[in-house]
Amino acid sequence: MIVDDEQPICDDIAYLLEAHPDVEVVATFQQSQQALAYLQQNPCDLLFLDIKMPGMNGLEFAECLSTLKLNVMIIFVTAYEEYALPAFETSAVAYLTKPLGQARLTKALKKVRSLFSLVEKNEQMAPAVTAAEIHHYHPISVQKGEALIPVQQRDILLAYVKEKLVFLRTREGDFQLSMTLAELEELLDPELFLRVHRQYIVNTEAIAKVIPWFHGSYVLSMKDGAGTEIPVSRKHIPEVRQVLGIK
Repeated sequence: MIVDDEQPICDDIAYLLEAHPDVEVVATFQQSQQALAYLQQNPCDLLFLDIKMPGMNGLEFAECLSTLKLNVMIIFVTAYEEYALPAFETSAVAYLTKPLGQARLTKALKKVRSLFSLVEKNEQMAPAVTAAEIHHYHPISVQKGEALIPVQQRDILLAYVKEKLVFLRTREGDFQLSMTLAELEELLDPELFLRVHRQYIVNTEAIAKVIPWFHGSYVLSMKDGAGTEIPVSRKHIPEVRQVLGIK
């Protein structure tokens, strides 16, 4: 499905998609409210979505899809580069700037096909896994100077709060995020990341050792080059014990 307030843009995207026989355009809309009403009644796998539109914009539209638990993969197509970071905080699989060309569209669709393949494999093991939930495999985009840098989730060692700001730590350094730790937690793969404190999320594969602490708690020493020690709060002790196999 294509949603853009300019009909010529809808037509251009539909024309480019003709080169991809496995992609069928089931509907196009110029008003986001009409598109949302359609999706509530008709299943759709993939949505091409503009950002700046009258009424509900594309980011708000994506949030509505999440709230309504409508499992649709999103490719944002917009003339504005500055919305890339908030766009990837939704379930977006790609962010394409106008004018759209076949090469970039083909690359984005290749990623979509790969994600659908992952969905199918997961459904064979756990039918409850949906296309929307596959966003856990997405990189997290961070700001570095004037550029947005995608960070693969396995490269994230930990996330933390400092002076009310949220940071990611990788082997390349620390990066500030424009979201809360709770919002970041929703984007991270729950099989890989563990909330251990109100101020910390850790990559379980980046834990060097678990140090017993006072009152049955623990401190986690991380493989971040500095041996950073992360406290485990009482609230999170049971889950930490279960995930790390501590008896």
